[in-house]
Amino acid sequence: MKLTVLGNYGPFPGKDGACSGFLLQDDNTNILIDCGSGVISRLQRYLRIEDLDAIVLSHLHSDHSSDMYVLRYEMQIKLMLRSMAKPLEVYLPETPENYYKELDFHGAFNLNTISEGIQLDIKGLKFTFYKTVHPVECYGMRIEKDGKIFAYSADTTYTENIIKLAENSDLFLCEANATENIRSKSKPPHLSVKEACDIARKANAKKLLLTHFYYDEPKENYKKDAEGEFNNIELSEEFKQYEI
Repeated sequence: MKLTVLGNYGPFPGKDGACSGFLLQDDNTNILIDCGSGVISRLQRYLRIEDLDAIVLSHLHSDHSSDMYVLRYEMQIKLMLRSMAKPLEVYLPETPENYYKELDFHGAFNLNTISEGIQLDIKGLKFTFYKTVHPVECYGMRIEKDGKIFAYSADTTYTENIIKLAENSDLFLCEANATENIRSKSKPPHLSVKEACDIARKANAKKLLLTHFYYDEPKENYKKDAEGEFNNIELSEEFKQYEI
C-alpha cells in the first residue's frame, strides 16, 4: 500500500494548504480517505476522478468533507455526459443528518453507512472502523492487506479505541492538532502530540505520522513536543508519499 498526503491541516487550510485528504493506493486500487477543502484539485495531480474506486469519510465536519459538495456537481455532470458509468461509492457516518442528506444528490454518490466495528472489503483492502470521541459521529479506521496494516485515527480526544485501532500497525497516521502551547490556552477536541505518541507506544506502532496541524501554530512547536516521545515519528508533508 502507498499513502499520499493531499492535505493535512485542520480545522482550516492556510495559504497554499489543504485540509485533510489522503490517497491510499495498492496495485490498481485507489481510495480517497477524507475530502476536505482543496483536496479534489490536488487529487487530480495523481489520477482522474474516474479512476477512484471509493471515498471513505471519517466524519462530516467540513475540514474533512467540504470538497464533497463540489465533487457532487462533477459527478452529476460526468454521469450525465456518460464519461462515468456509475456513481462513486462513498462510505460515511449517517450523522449529522443534514450534511448526510446534502450528499444524497441526484445519484452522484452511492452512500454506504459506516458504524463501530463494521468491516468492509474494498477491492481486497480490509477496513475496520473504530468510533472516536469527537463532537460529531466520527470513525478512525484500520486497513489491512497482505500482512500490512495502515491505521488512521481521524479526529478524536484520547480513547482506548485508538490504541486498538493502531495495534501493531506499520504506519499510524494520527491527528495531533493540539501542541502543548495550544493546550495552555484552550482545550480543542483533539489529541496533543504527546498523546499521539503515547497511543503509538501502547499500540506498538512501527511508524507514527502526525497530521491535522493548526496552520497558525509553528511547526517547530510540533517538532519540539515530539522530541524523545517516540522512536520513529514524522510530521506528515503535503504531496509526500509513504510506503506501507
